[in-house]
Amino acid sequence: MIVIDDHNLFLVLAGVAGGDIGPQLQAGEVFTTSSWYYRLARAARDLHFAGALSERLGALPAVERGRVERWLDDLPPDIGILPARVVVPVMAALGEIGRFNLLNAEALAACLVLEADLRVVAAAPMLRSACDDLGIALDVVSP
Repeated sequence: MIVIDDHNLFLVLAGVAGGDIGPQLQAGEVFTTSSWYYRLARAARDLHFAGALSERLGALPAVERGRVERWLDDLPPDIGILPARVVVPVMAALGEIGRFNLLNAEALAACLVLEADLRVVAAAPMLRSACDDLGIALDVVSP
């Protein structure tokens, strides 16, 4: 199992994710969080938003960009998202080990519930430390 951030979700939807994720996708072992899904969807739809994700989306050829946008309207069934009623209690309990922002708390909670690894493009020291403390394998990859 693996939980991926918004940048890695983009790579999966664009069909350019690293080859190592393919078998996990086929096995239904790839998850993201609601927050990361929202950030990517917002980057695709908000014309006034400019950031790394919107730039990467804008750089895609029109056909590929359209496919990614369609997937953002209806996320492929082989990418899972845990419901809030499952992750929020775990997120709240994380307060015992640190004060995490919403993105990190949701990611850590999803990893704990799923017994999953975490793949991100950037990890703050607090997230790295929490992963170490919680026994979550952290994979930081270049975008």
